[in-house]
Amino acid sequence: MNTAFRLLFCLIILELSACATLKNKIVQHKTLSQCQQTCFQQLDYCKQNCTNNCRDCSNKANYSARENYLEYLHEVKVQGGYITRGLQSYRDPLQCRKVTCNCAADFNACNQGCSGVIQKRLQPVPYCS
Repeated sequence: MNTAFRLLFCLIILELSACATLKNKIVQHKTLSQCQQTCFQQLDYCKQNCTNNCRDCSNKANYSARENYLEYLHEVKVQGGYITRGLQSYRDPLQCRKVTCNCAADFNACNQGCSGVIQKRLQPVPYCS
């Protein structure tokens, strides 16, 4: 009787320890799912709110350069001086070098971060003219 009780007690402890390891696996899977949901939310937000791409940046830079150049022309005419600068003097060539809206790449990096491994590859910077 005593041996049967000990055997039953050992089996109960083994079953409880098996459930404890399953609980850890379930929690980790749930965390991974929450991480991926966060990545999808960030992707949706990026797609809805991000408009800073090469074409828009170039258009804004050209408009700003034109406005500043016209202001310069007006000042020179009022002062009676010579025009020494051109339109390109007011355009910053590095202004649109880095475009911050790459929603797909951000999503991929976020998703890979959920698994703990981030794979990177080098690629040239886009040139906006």
